[in-house]
Amino acid sequence: MSLTCGSTKLSLIPEFDNLELFQAKSIHYTYARHSHPEYSIGIIEAGVGGNYYQGSTYLAPPGSIILMNPDEAHTGYSANNLPLTYRMLYPSVNIIKQLAKEIQVCEFPYFKEAFIKNDVLAKNIYDLHAVLEQSQNQLERQSMLVEVVSAILIHYADINIRLDKLGKEQRIVNLIKEYLYDNFSSNISLEDLVKLTNLNRYYLIRLFRKVVGMAPYAYLNQIRVEKAKQFLSKGIAIADVALSVGMSDQSHLNRHFKRIVGVTPGYYRRMMSTSFKTKPH
Repeated sequence: MSLTCGSTKLSLIPEFDNLELFQAKSIHYTYARHSHPEYSIGIIEAGVGGNYYQGSTYLAPPGSIILMNPDEAHTGYSANNLPLTYRMLYPSVNIIKQLAKEIQVCEFPYFKEAFIKNDVLAKNIYDLHAVLEQSQNQLERQSMLVEVVSAILIHYADINIRLDKLGKEQRIVNLIKEYLYDNFSSNISLEDLVKLTNLNRYYLIRLFRKVVGMAPYAYLNQIRVEKAKQFLSKGIAIADVALSVGMSDQSHLNRHFKRIVGVTPGYYRRMMSTSFKTKPH
């Protein structure tokens, strides 16, 4: 269900709400600031994983478990000039909320720590990643996913008692986000956002960056990459996808796609085709 691309591997598990698996071996790489609509759960196998997240820089040594919340901006890099090997799972919000409900957690699960140390759980995450990638036994796959992710939620997910920024600032940022999503293929200008919000340019950018963790243009590029993933999964040609999502050309899409996803659009398109052809019955 996956294709290799240099030192990285990306797999898709359609049966689990298109759960993405990512594996990197001995890479020296720096990811652009971005966020994921899904939760991020992973382990560092070798090297040191660097990450700027929630206003702090974290250095995760081998054996560390990575836990990140959806829609929270972060970077990612191989620290200390060491080759980095790691595995990641990206379960959707729907999957996490369903499992949380089953273990009687009614609030939105929230991880306070960017990384934690738990050797037993790290081994279980490794085994889950391998089983999802290799096994066609549905009972085994489903059981391990429920057991491992539930254990993570029970021990490390805090009830989301943050204010969730529900005030005026959050409403303005949500308005900008909706506009960017609705017009992602257009050549949006800063003046468009100024007219939308009645804020001056400086305050608009500062507010958006404070709440979202990145500037509006970076968030727009991320939306375009997410939309590109959807189009690529349908087998649409990369050049056509680039234009459809508002990128100037294929090389423009390639650059932003690789900086955020970690693989090229061509590789992602091939992987998606292979994943759906080999979907278990």
